[in-house]
Amino acid sequence: MELNLKEGTLQLEKEHLFDMAARVNKKRAFLFVSKVLGKHMPVHPLKPLLVSGLLAMAYAKEQTGKTPPHQDDVVEALKTNDHVKLTEAYAALKKEKLSAVNEPIVIGFAETATALGHGVYDVIEGASYIHTTREQLLDLDPSLVFEEEHSHATDQLCYADDALLRTDRPIVLVDDEVTTGRTNMNIIRDLHAKHPRSSYTILSILDWRTEEHEEAMLQLQEELGVNITSLSLLKGQMMFRGTTLDEPAYSYEIAAQEKRPELSFHSLQSFFKQVPYSLSHAVNPAGHSPYIHETGRFGLSAADTDAIDQAAAEAGLKLQRERKGKQTLCLGTGELMYVPMRLAAHMGEGVLFHSTTRSPIHPVEKEGYAVQNGFAFLSPEDARIQHYVYNIPKDQYDDVFLFFEKKVSQEALMPLIHLFAERHVKHVHIVTLSDEVKVNG
Repeated sequence: MELNLKEGTLQLEKEHLFDMAARVNKKRAFLFVSKVLGKHMPVHPLKPLLVSGLLAMAYAKEQTGKTPPHQDDVVEALKTNDHVKLTEAYAALKKEKLSAVNEPIVIGFAETATALGHGVYDVIEGASYIHTTREQLLDLDPSLVFEEEHSHATDQLCYADDALLRTDRPIVLVDDEVTTGRTNMNIIRDLHAKHPRSSYTILSILDWRTEEHEEAMLQLQEELGVNITSLSLLKGQMMFRGTTLDEPAYSYEIAAQEKRPELSFHSLQSFFKQVPYSLSHAVNPAGHSPYIHETGRFGLSAADTDAIDQAAAEAGLKLQRERKGKQTLCLGTGELMYVPMRLAAHMGEGVLFHSTTRSPIHPVEKEGYAVQNGFAFLSPEDARIQHYVYNIPKDQYDDVFLFFEKKVSQEALMPLIHLFAERHVKHVHIVTLSDEVKVNG
């Protein structure tokens, strides 16, 4: 792999943003594993929120021509793991909303950028938010359908209310990485065919498009008669030589353990609004229980941010009181990243955050490689879906908080319970945001 870094804004270098790993995917052999996203690597829970803030600042500056306040403080905090600096920088970021002249509709891409997009929306004055999803719902037709061509799971759906999209408000598309730009072009085409408007902006941490890819975006801009702006924290080009890893060359198996960690179950249902949609073709009971409103899967308006802040603070403090030691892991699941991340940020020092994923990555136990270990299990919420979790070392955590949107059975949790036992975690907290409720229909 050869990288040619053309420009890095805000004095952020690649060492601050990512490491590399091999991907089990016929379409792409490698993965840029983010050090700031909270997906495959554990991070301080405020780091992803500060990265979202930087992307929002880039958008605000492009719209107004003014450098937002606190930008330098956010950048410097991101380069550290200092809890006090990160907390102060996030407080400054949240103190006053960024003015972007207009009130954009922010769309975050599932699954990796659900939290990244949410964090962008959260700090822009008057913004609305929706994230795409791979969940297929019963009795609810998606308002957008498009393809993410290089991904392990390619179909992307969007369940935004048509009233939200049936406007001329500018669209801001948020992803962790733009490689070819095709995913963005696919959603812009679908959006523009249904709800045309004049302005689209693409925000990403990394932008690896070639001149040919950029030319294709310019052609789309001309074809549709719109303005498409791309902004990123790091831009460059890459060249890969070699073969793809089509089949796993690593055992992700989780062995059953005789000794199990102590289990606690915590419902946070009272802090969140239940949304009574259920999975289509769900094969286990969790699929029939409600989602919650606060994730953004069904759309959020500017008025929702204060309520989410309050729920995160109150529920996070409740969970802080349940901690059993000094080193705690908060683990989101799949698309559920933003809410657990916000809760983790209120749980005190010594807390790290990351998430399970659908992406198969090849682990190698060597210094400097981004994914040291990995484990596979069926999603406790939907047993049709294979999930993975990476970078959980032995003897690292006193306890783990495992977050689910829906209530899950203990039987479905057993592979993860065995995993944490094998990793020498003494206490596991199962946290659900929505309890099982009978859904009409």
